Amino acid sequence: MKPSRTLATLFSSLCMAAAVPHAQAATSTGYSGIFGGGPLYITSKGAPANINELANSGFTEVIVWSVEVKPNGDLNLNGEFPLTSNGVYIGDQTYPDFASSMTLLKQGKVKRVTFSIGSSNYGDWEDIATLVRMQGTGPDSILYKTFAALKAAIPAIDAIDFDDENSYDLASTVQFGVMLSQLGYHVMPDPYVYSSYWTQVVSQINAQAPGTVDGVHLQTYSGGAGNSPCQANWNFGNVPVLPIVWDLNDDSPLRTYRQMSSWQRQCGIVGGGLWLYDDIVGTGAAAKYAKAINLGVRPRP
Repeated sequence: MKPSRTLATLFSSLCMAAAVPHAQAATSTGYSGIFGGGPLYITSKGAPANINELANSGFTEVIVWSVEVKPNGDLNLNGEFPLTSNGVYIGDQTYPDFASSMTLLKQGKVKRVTFSIGSSNYGDWEDIATLVRMQGTGPDSILYKTFAALKAAIPAIDAIDFDDENSYDLASTVQFGVMLSQLGYHVMPDPYVYSSYWTQVVSQINAQAPGTVDGVHLQTYSGGAGNSPCQANWNFGNVPVLPIVWDLNDDSPLRTYRQMSSWQRQCGIVGGGLWLYDDIVGTGAAAKYAKAINLGVRPRP
């Protein structure tokens, strides 16, 4: 379970990690993702330098957290950054460089930019379910217009992370996922409980839009502590499970490497990720965590 958007954390434990080969696509061996919030767009938190750091850190996916979906279909980042209004992108009114920053991420090792919807906060996925029931997901619906506008304004976005921790409405979630596929997005569920629900989400979306769900961000911290990508209940067939660890739980890149390496030996994971960049921003640790994950998931002879 992810903390609420307002939780501030601090982390400063650093450790050396060995070099890794050039990063691959999101679901290839060597995948490494990192979640990040305000430091990716707030200038006073060093956004330009942070974007440059992440682009060159060795992480292959950056997951921008957390997108709120309002009852009227508008999008907002963390309650402080309006992204869309009435189906039109307005993010440039608050942070003019945000769209270009997402493109700059891909000038380095990052191959995928993902926007994450939801968190432990209540409302986002309930709003999606209500909007789907009321309007559907066709071209005239507000959800279609909103996510089409987001994609047009920020074409660097490749995928939407489904961090539903409250609603669990299967029919609307599947319909929403299929709509995103039509708009050119991939989908990456972000579960920590209810594995049977999430396996249905993945199978039903991919049955209607093959290849849309091409990875699962499995939370293995906080409410998901004890989860393992090697557990049978988190098996999604040919869709890889990518375990996400928390720097505050795993304490160091070294421990992160050891955990990823253990899972790789047990069940052949092809990647993993880190929650949360906001904890380590300004410490120089991003590259060390990326190396730890990439090296940890490298297959052994």
